[in-house]
Amino acid sequence: MASGGRQRPQHHTQAKRNRTFTLDDLYAMKEEDYERLFRRMRWPETDGEPVCPNKECKGLDHWWLENQQRWKCKGCHKQFSITSGSGFHHTKLPLPTLLKALRTFILGSKGNATSTLMKDVGIQYKTAFLLQQKFRDGLKHCIDEITLEGEVEIDGAWFGGYIKPENRKINRVDRRLKENLNGKRLVVVGARERGRHGRAIARVFEQEWQSIPWLREHLDRSSTVYSDEGQWDNLLASHKLLQVNHSEEYQKDGFINTNQMESLFSRLRRFEVGTHHHISGKYLAYYACDGVWRENNRELDDRAKLERALGCIMQAPPSRTFGGYYQFGAANLWRGTDDNPFAGWVQ
Repeated sequence: MASGGRQRPQHHTQAKRNRTFTLDDLYAMKEEDYERLFRRMRWPETDGEPVCPNKECKGLDHWWLENQQRWKCKGCHKQFSITSGSGFHHTKLPLPTLLKALRTFILGSKGNATSTLMKDVGIQYKTAFLLQQKFRDGLKHCIDEITLEGEVEIDGAWFGGYIKPENRKINRVDRRLKENLNGKRLVVVGARERGRHGRAIARVFEQEWQSIPWLREHLDRSSTVYSDEGQWDNLLASHKLLQVNHSEEYQKDGFINTNQMESLFSRLRRFEVGTHHHISGKYLAYYACDGVWRENNRELDDRAKLERALGCIMQAPPSRTFGGYYQFGAANLWRGTDDNPFAGWVQ
């Protein structure tokens, strides 16, 4: 009970209306239910009717191959399944396993550790890690398509680059100086609309000023931008920019602040400290977009949240970063992308 005898309002995550996809609901699903759900998320324009994923064809006419359990396009004669051409491209896991893994992954407010997913679904650690990264890659695809409007706050938060201090105080150096850094620090630059249902976006850079072209691309020209005293002055050429100097005050004139962005970065800090413990710089962009997606969809009920995440992944193109990850190793993170990933492709 709150002071004065008044009862606190119930948080939306604790409400009964939020619990719309329990484990009982998951286990009650049959094989055709899984297939119907995945088809609806993969081809929403045709209400689940298969469409050839080949960009040069996009045919609606096909044969069903019973032995192979897939379709064959009558136009280009390429074979495809539900997951072909999606974020689950080339996966060998069955649909029930994918949905169980996605439920475990998406319903955690601060994410879930790979070891938790491994135990819940019953797969190897390497499989669970790669599956989670494919989930994040699909969510990142949705975040990258957002354009923000109205009142928008921008800010940057630094991650990584920690160096354990020397044992003796006399041997310790000032890690704030550039010459004493290890070059692994990266900044997550984010932008967020004000308001209860405000959306957010994020991307990783080496310096804050490098994000200016990206911000101009994803902020509507009529937006009013709020920021701190960082390297955002170049936005004045394209947007109305109001700044507060955090070395002097947290808020200026009662409304110029970046509190909403600080709230978002707090979730990302809890990601790092409370769940994952360490995030490598080459994966930071995926974890950042994971946290942003959860923040954008935090008020959805469990079923709606799961279906939206599944739709993002099924609508995303095949991952050029994590496709064949264990065959090509870390080189995947730097490979270029083709204009048409399906050119000459047969599955």
